Amino acid sequence: VRRLPVVENGHPVGIVSLGDLAMEEDERSALADISAAKPNT
Repeated sequence: VRRLPVVENGHPVGIVSLGDLAMEEDERSALADISAAKPNT
């Protein structure tokens, strides 16, 4: 699972991704670096 919905009072309020959790746990991890990178345009 890469993304989980965040629900409050039965209504969706957001999504938490694996990258969000990686950045919270260790900002220097490879997954956090990828998740924090600017998108390619």
